[in-house]
Amino acid sequence: MTPSNIILGHLIELIGNVADAYTCALFTMEPDEKKLVLGEHFTLSRNLDRGAKIVIGKGPIGIAAQTRKPQLIENFNQNTRILGIYKKNEDLKSFIALPVIYADQVAVLAIDTKERYQFSIKLQKILSEFAQQVAWSLESRMPDTSSAAQPVLQEINSYCRFLAESPDRSSVADRLTQIPTSLIPCPAIAVTWFEENQSEGRIIGHRGFAHDLSETQVFPGKGLVGSCAKNKSPLLLQIHEGRKAVIFSEDEKSEDLQCAAALPIQHGETLYGVLLVGSAEPDGVSHADLDKLSLIVSAAASALFCADTKDRWIYDKNLDPITGVPNHRFLTEYHHSLSEEVFKPEESVFFLTFHITNLAELYQNHGVENGDAYLKQMMALFSKVVPSPKFVFRLSETCFLILLMGRDQKDVGLLKSKLKHLLEYNPLYVNGVSIQAQFQWGLSVYPEEGKELFNLINLSRNRLAQKKKAMA
Repeated sequence: MTPSNIILGHLIELIGNVADAYTCALFTMEPDEKKLVLGEHFTLSRNLDRGAKIVIGKGPIGIAAQTRKPQLIENFNQNTRILGIYKKNEDLKSFIALPVIYADQVAVLAIDTKERYQFSIKLQKILSEFAQQVAWSLESRMPDTSSAAQPVLQEINSYCRFLAESPDRSSVADRLTQIPTSLIPCPAIAVTWFEENQSEGRIIGHRGFAHDLSETQVFPGKGLVGSCAKNKSPLLLQIHEGRKAVIFSEDEKSEDLQCAAALPIQHGETLYGVLLVGSAEPDGVSHADLDKLSLIVSAAASALFCADTKDRWIYDKNLDPITGVPNHRFLTEYHHSLSEEVFKPEESVFFLTFHITNLAELYQNHGVENGDAYLKQMMALFSKVVPSPKFVFRLSETCFLILLMGRDQKDVGLLKSKLKHLLEYNPLYVNGVSIQAQFQWGLSVYPEEGKELFNLINLSRNRLAQKKKAMA
């Protein structure tokens, strides 16, 4: 296999991983330009027809080549033989064919999946950017391409794959600081994260700087990194001797840098951060380096988008579908992280549980729609009445938990009395219907009564049962 085929093979496999593909295949034009033939591919299917030839204009792949426009099939409910690439029907969920245009030629990148029924707009944009990289790779195989560029392209693709396979956000930052000097000959690298809706960035990882940057604050519009973040465009700065250049902050300590480049780590309109590279050499960063760095930050942004999508899916899976608050499974899976966040030395945390004793009767008397609406309205009331910091969880069908931080015993007592007055003595009106619920309340306190999350939850719930026995 030639080096160019190895590079293209790595790229196709990378695209397949990013898209959770069942098959990711590149179809290139035959010399007579009447049919497309299967080239580099990645597949989990035993039924892929490796001798497949697609007539131009026939099927989604042939139409993509003819019109040079993407062909998308979501919620796939047809026999997959219409694609012309499988010997037997496969149970696919979605398919996309992307034209790959290079020089005056066209190829088609075909991707299908059994993991999702739709390719989101963001994922389609990622795949379109990958299609451009495939086009670049195909163009590099043309006769007038210098063979000297092949090793560099292979190294870029290998490193971009390394980035795209990052399991989480922290790994992306770590791997960005490991850009090989053979690829980008710059000893100084820093990664700044800009969290969503926050007005400042923090340097999450760096290497090659004389001073520690972990406490440095970066503000959009200020300094090289801040200007890159605000404008969302790459910047290249030559630092002249005797003139102070602000890289991160006006309060920063001077570094021995003669040139620096900042590039936005951006997916669509979402800015994740900024990659900065610097050199002590006057021409240590070139425009050719910017081109390579653009591919690198694109791969990093794709990895961050995938990590965020995975985290959001996991989080949403653990939300109660009616009230929208985290459920008991969330507490089970994330109790260590939650404990680290809420339990602070010498700060009390109050575990206020409440049990709706007549919830089943409410649903029976008023119907499912009104019962669900009552719970949603009750959550809205908590959001309005109970000030932050707080967390609300649904422990069971009838039992809820409110974690209260930053308060003393007196504040919690007043808050509990206020909630009891609002909920026990005043009915909520749902769709014009008066609904009166009945409650039991329980309370436990960290650290006076325990230091383990579930022990405190159970203690609070046991006090509900104690009240029930006392009433009996």
